[in-house]
Amino acid sequence: MLKLLKYEWKACARVCLPLYAAVVLLAAVNHLTMNGAVQEMLFGIPTIVLAMLYTGVMVAVFVVTGVILLQRFYKNLLGDEGYLMFTLPVTVTQHIWSKLLVAVVMSDIATLAALLSIGILFDGMGAMSGFGSLLADLGHLFTGTGHDLLYMIETAVFLMLTALTGMLFLYLCIALGHLAKKHRVLMAVVWYFVLSTVGQSLLMMLFIGAAELGDPVTTLADFVRGLGPVAGMHVVLLGLCAGMAAVGAAFFAGTRYILKNRLNLE
Repeated sequence: MLKLLKYEWKACARVCLPLYAAVVLLAAVNHLTMNGAVQEMLFGIPTIVLAMLYTGVMVAVFVVTGVILLQRFYKNLLGDEGYLMFTLPVTVTQHIWSKLLVAVVMSDIATLAALLSIGILFDGMGAMSGFGSLLADLGHLFTGTGHDLLYMIETAVFLMLTALTGMLFLYLCIALGHLAKKHRVLMAVVWYFVLSTVGQSLLMMLFIGAAELGDPVTTLADFVRGLGPVAGMHVVLLGLCAGMAAVGAAFFAGTRYILKNRLNLE
C-alpha cells in the first residue's frame, strides 16, 4: 500500500507541484507590479500581460489537477496499464485507496496554493491581514471551552468526508462508463449527469417526505433542541458526517465491485 501511495504521489506531483509553485511565483511578481511606476511602464502592457498570465495559470491549477487525478484512475486501472497494475500483489481496495488519498491531498494542496497566491497578490489590499485575523480566531479555539475545538474537528471531518465522497462519485461514474463497449469516456460523462440528477431528485423527495411526515420530524427536531445548543450542534455535525460516510461507502462499494467483478480491459 505504501509503495502504491509513493508511486501515485510521484506521478501526480511531478506535474502538479511545479504548477502550484508557478501560480504562487506569478502572484508575487504581479504584486510587485501593483505600484504606479510599473503600471505606467509601456502603457501598462507588462502589467496586463502578467495579470492575464496569472489568471490563466490559476485556472490551469484546478483544471490540470482535476484532469491528472481522473486520468490517473482511468488509465492506471482501466486502461492499458491495468494489465500490469492488477498483477501486483495488492487488492482492489488498496488500488482505490491509493488513488483516492493522493487525489484528495493533491486537491487540498491546489486549494492552499491558490489561496496563498491570492493572499500574496492582494497583500497591499489587506487580504493577508484578514487571513491573519482568521488564523488568530482559529487559534482561540484551542483556548476556548473545548466544544469550539470539537466543532472545528467535526467540521473538518465532514469536509474531508465530502471531498472523499465527491472523488469516489467520479470514480464510480468512470467505472460505470467503462462497462460500455464503445465511447467509454462519453458514457462516464452520461453516468455523471444521470447519477447527479437521480441524487438531486432523491434529496428533494427526502425533503418533501420529511415535510409531509410532520409529527415525527417535529419530534426529532424537538429532541435535538432539547439536548441544548452545544450537544445539539454535536449531534447535527456527527449526523452529517455519518450520512456523508454512508454515501461515500456506497460509491466505494460500487466502484470496487466493478473493478473486481466486471473489469474489462479490452
